[in-house]
Amino acid sequence: MIGSVYMSNRQQKLPRRTVLILAFDGVQIIDIAGPAQVLSTANEEGADPPYEVRIVALQAGLIENASGFCILAGEIPKEGAVDTLVVPGGPGVHNLRENPLASIALNDLSQRAARVCSVCTGAFLLAEAGILDGRRAVTHWRSSERLAREFPNVTVDPEPIFLNDGPVWTTAGVTAGIDLMLSLVQQDHGAALSARVARRLVVYMRRAGGQKQYSEPLALQAASAAPFDVLSCRIAGDPCLPWTVEQMAQAAGQSPRTFHRRFEAATGLSPAKAVEKIRCDLARSLLHTTDLSLGQIAGRTGLGSESRLRRAMTRQFGVNPSEMRDRFA
Repeated sequence: MIGSVYMSNRQQKLPRRTVLILAFDGVQIIDIAGPAQVLSTANEEGADPPYEVRIVALQAGLIENASGFCILAGEIPKEGAVDTLVVPGGPGVHNLRENPLASIALNDLSQRAARVCSVCTGAFLLAEAGILDGRRAVTHWRSSERLAREFPNVTVDPEPIFLNDGPVWTTAGVTAGIDLMLSLVQQDHGAALSARVARRLVVYMRRAGGQKQYSEPLALQAASAAPFDVLSCRIAGDPCLPWTVEQMAQAAGQSPRTFHRRFEAATGLSPAKAVEKIRCDLARSLLHTTDLSLGQIAGRTGLGSESRLRRAMTRQFGVNPSEMRDRFA
């Protein structure tokens, strides 16, 4: 079958969950491949009933994705129930928005689908079709302001990895589509199968939907010009030092007043907030890669105590350290 994920003969005899992924010129290929691979791997790991994934388009045939090569898409089925509709993003989204047939097709499919999902800027296509009216939604952090401006009937939250509002799911950028599909596999088949899929794909199991988008570059990291890049490395290398403004200024070779002004202008952060970000990044790494207790991690990262670690991690990432460790375990 054109655009379908392969299933074994045994799986083809079972009832199947039909998943349609919309393709269009300029689609971002990972927004298709990521969700499709999660569901294909779920089939290999014993999903029962299995998923039948079809890549479809307004017009069947070769579709040129944003990476410059073509994929083959089938026709959108004109009737029949759909378990999950996935609408990916990519630079071609805004051209497709101008095609009224796209909104007609999406409205028809959304009424036949148990779940409607967008990945990244695919939220614009759902919004254009009116499917997001009166709902909360998320998209890639770079496009959040535009989505909110162009669709005032949509409540845009720029921070979560994915959001669920009724039967509609929206996600942040790129790999967030994988996070969402892992969550849906868990909803359909349980945590054990979802964990096996995550291990097979060598991805974290699993980022919480309410967790903040990690991919947004911190202003601190973006301000790479010396001396602040060197200073950031020094803080990360010895996070347990007090790192007062005076110490940071001395390390940067500036007076405290000049340092504070220039650092905040370059990074958009106060020195104290920058130090907390660096310490929390270190703590997150230890949570993911070690069995250290929260108290030990707090001590190693300069956060001092479990309570301070919890408060700081929640401020930075939207989840507390225990939840972060459990979901990535």
